Amino acid sequence: MRVAPLAAGFALVVSTMAGAVAAQTTPPPPRDKLERVVIVMRHGVRSAMSSPEELGRYSRRAWPRFAVPPGHLTANGATLVTMLGGWYRAHYRQLGLLNANDCAVYYWANHTQRTEATATALAAGLTPGCPATIHQSAAAPDPLFEAPQTPLAPLDPQRMLTAISARVDGNLTAWDARQAPDRDRFEALLLQCRRIPCSAVERTKVQRRLNDTPVAMRIDDGKPDLSSPSLQVAGIAESLVMAYADGLAFPGWRGIDAATIGKALVVHGAGIDLRTRTPEVGRQTSSYLAMRLLATLQRGACATALADPIGEAEKIVVLSGHDGTVTMLAGLLGLNWKLRDYGKGEAAPGGGLVFEVWRLATTGQQVVRINYVAQRLDQMRYRTPLSIDAPPELATLAIAGCTDPCSLPRFTTHLLGTVSADPQH
Repeated sequence: MRVAPLAAGFALVVSTMAGAVAAQTTPPPPRDKLERVVIVMRHGVRSAMSSPEELGRYSRRAWPRFAVPPGHLTANGATLVTMLGGWYRAHYRQLGLLNANDCAVYYWANHTQRTEATATALAAGLTPGCPATIHQSAAAPDPLFEAPQTPLAPLDPQRMLTAISARVDGNLTAWDARQAPDRDRFEALLLQCRRIPCSAVERTKVQRRLNDTPVAMRIDDGKPDLSSPSLQVAGIAESLVMAYADGLAFPGWRGIDAATIGKALVVHGAGIDLRTRTPEVGRQTSSYLAMRLLATLQRGACATALADPIGEAEKIVVLSGHDGTVTMLAGLLGLNWKLRDYGKGEAAPGGGLVFEVWRLATTGQQVVRINYVAQRLDQMRYRTPLSIDAPPELATLAIAGCTDPCSLPRFTTHLLGTVSADPQH
């Protein structure tokens, strides 16, 4: 009479074991495959272009002094870029692109000390133990970074200026006035005012004020030249970011922390947007770079044959350039980001646009994904180790006119359209 329950129990055990065996033998779902990456980055932390004395004309406190010549990558800057390279290595090993001792990375740098040293420092972290050749153009300046080399976007300074002017409705004075609240915040940090805006008395306690800068839009030396009180922030803001990120002391200064600096950089972001992210500016300055980038992403796929790819089919290609290299390319392609410690669309030291080509497991289709990656200010100032669990900041960028995921052919159409676009129509 008790046989039936025992039989039922035995059947249940057998059924459970069979299910477990089936679960163990069921293959995992296929995964998307990362096939190649191109990183277009700004150099790491450099020394200020202006002397502490020149910068001090705008501030109430003395500026720190860098230990290297103006515009050179600092020792801390090199360390920070190497740390970033180490994170890229761990990140792309986790995503299955790189093997344990993979050397399949191609480095290309512009002809300046800071860009060359940045590429070398990144290689020390990204491909340690590998012979890291830093490639450069035989021509100087390098057309990849500094000169247009495509008949689709010939250099036309007046057309560029006209496009910039159109963004401010022909009235740079009115644009500058709209930046006043954010400019006041930046000035309050320089003048060490306890309230925003600074009082008239506080504003007299420096040799030069931002408002001393005239408003003008003109062609100078064959290039568009813009000036205004808000645009005057640029060089000072960059020096402030570099000194803070380098870990330098600011004796007597109040409010020198990442949060305060981040808020003060809003006006800098507005200036970057106008000067370098106007699409026509990017079209004339970055079309050659964009075409070479496209050819590199397309390698072995739907190649357009309009430009040569960069490198020799390496898994990762790194281009070490300048802030304008990043922001003008972003302006051309309509890419936008906002990181917490920086102004909108600002190219952080060592930060870069990261273009990835993935092959979807479900359809076999190649798609493009774009991120902006940069260390946060305090990660740099305190040389915080980076890891998979403690990464730099990463912003995923939308590609204009393309759904997610964006197919490589659709991205190709978008890029070619921006390069050949006529802003007059």
